[in-house]
This record gives sequence, structure tokens and C-alpha cells, in this order.
Amino acid sequence: MFSYSDITQITTRFLHPETPLDMVVEEARHLTRTIFSQQKSDSPHSYWQMRLFAPIYVSNFCMNQCLYCGFRGPGTIRRSHLSVTEVLTEAEVLMNRGFRSLLIVAGESPRVTPEYLSEIIARLVQQNGVPSVEIAPQPVENYAKMVAAGCSGITLFQETYNRDLYQQYHPAGPKSDYDWRYGAIERAAEAGMPQLGFGFLLGLAADPREELIAMISQASDLMKRFPDRNLGFSLPRLHAAPNGFKPPFPVGDELFIRMYCTLRVIFPEANLVLSTREKSELRNQLASICITQMSAGSSTAPGGYTQRTEISDPQFEITDERSVTEVQNWLIRNGHHVIY
Repeated sequence: MFSYSDITQITTRFLHPETPLDMVVEEARHLTRTIFSQQKSDSPHSYWQMRLFAPIYVSNFCMNQCLYCGFRGPGTIRRSHLSVTEVLTEAEVLMNRGFRSLLIVAGESPRVTPEYLSEIIARLVQQNGVPSVEIAPQPVENYAKMVAAGCSGITLFQETYNRDLYQQYHPAGPKSDYDWRYGAIERAAEAGMPQLGFGFLLGLAADPREELIAMISQASDLMKRFPDRNLGFSLPRLHAAPNGFKPPFPVGDELFIRMYCTLRVIFPEANLVLSTREKSELRNQLASICITQMSAGSSTAPGGYTQRTEISDPQFEITDERSVTEVQNWLIRNGHHVIY
């Protein structure tokens, strides 16, 4: 476990433009290949394990007014809340494509109750699914219900660790409470959640280095209390956002790669996650360096997999529009063992 001083030094060195990118990439690639490679019984070659997952958006109703989000209330988007049966129909489409790792995503709404989520989770587990959640912060007892139902993990982005900017981007709604959101992953850990997923939105803050150090420090502190948990990290990057919002501090591709490599060096065994927000070429590049979990063939609208998009708008537009088969085939051709 690195000290705060070590974290700061490593992050500063890896993100500095004078540190050769090739060196940063090779260190991250070596660690990933060493830890995540495995031998297939019918092949003399080792394969780097890559897990594919899919998000299921179950509701785009939301009480929050996040300036950058397509779901923000009280916007005039077409909104939909899926019944448990409708969610299972979405899941059936994805399972027929091979997926077992399913991320349940919802806006913050009274309709999205812990009972509703727990029923979805339990039903997916019955069908051999491996569900996790990306939902509004919950008290410990709500997370405990989901864990009891079979939830495998939580993803929760702090969005920005800068308190002043956080208030600026989240002017109203329950999400405006910085501390309640910051403490959510710890509450999930206290409830027994097996995997803890951290992240923040790139493009909101002027200093990505400070953001990355803050996230790494939060995760490191949590691991001291819960050393048996699995960690995951995402770096979602804002490109174009709804409502005329433009990311004030865009992050370029090279810095984006350096940040993921930094996470691999500090957390060698963590899952590094990459979504379809990014273009296919960059996703391929990062899949060859340090990523171990990717979404594919994603929809960000409730009902998107069963062609109900005419009555429900997405949270954001995806950039990598390849099919699941296309992503899988590329990964296999480039030395990955694909799991779902």
C-alpha cells in the first residue's frame, strides 16, 4: 500500500509530459500482462483476460440537476421507468449475446427503491447473471438488501473531488450533498459489497492530477478498512453533453492514457474499466495496455436493447458503435481471453 506521498510522486511523474509515454505504457502493460494473463489448455500462448459487460438503464427519471447530464430534472426528455419484467426482457437480449456481467443504472428517483433494485438483482442471479449497480448513494441498510439479493458490486463516480466545483455542477437535488455521495462507497463496503468501483468525470476540473490523487487516496484509505474487497476504476471522459453544456477542461488522449497507466501501477490487481463513451481506436489501444473490463454494444436509454428508444431518451450518445461480436473478435485476435 502506497503512502500519500508515494501516490503524489507516482501520479505527478506519470502524468508529466516530460516523462516518456512509452515508459509509462510499458510499465502498465507489463503489470497487467503479469497479473491478468492465463494459459489456455489447448494453446501454448498466454491470454490476457478481458471481461465484457453491458449496462442496463432501468430508469431515466431523476430529481437532480447536474449541469452535464442528459437525465437532469426537470428537463423535457422522454422519460421511462422499466418494470421488473421489462428489465428482465432487456437482460434476456443481452444474455443471448453472451453477457453475464450486467450493470444496473438508474437516475435518482423515488421510483427506484431498494426493493425494486433487489428484486431485479435476485431475478438476474436466478438466471445466472452477475449484476452490479450504478445508482444514487444509499444508506448501509439499502446496500445490505442488494448484497443479500446477490449484487456483485457498486460503481459510483464522485464526478469531481473539488468541493467548490462540485456545488457549481450540482446546484439542486439530493446529489448536491458532496459528503453523502463521497461516503457512499464506504457504506456499501460496510454492507458487504464485494467490488467497489471508483471514478470521476474528466473535463469538469482544471487539474486532473489533483482529481486522480484524490480518488486514489479515497480508495487507498478504504482498502485499509476492507482489504478483502476488489477495486475497480473508471475514468469517464465528457465529450459532448446535453443542454448546451461544454466541458470546461477537456482531457486529451495522451493524458487520458497516462491516467489509466497510473492507476495500474498503484493498484496492480484492480479492474480498470472503459466504456463505449470512447472511440474504438482508443479503446483498442487501452485494451492493449491496461484495461481489464469493457462495455460493448451498449445502450444508455431505458429499453434500448428491446428497441423502445422511441419513448425514452439516452443519458449520452455512445462513440464506439461496434457490435459485441466485433469487439470480441478484435480482442481475441489481439491476445485476449474474453469472458462475460
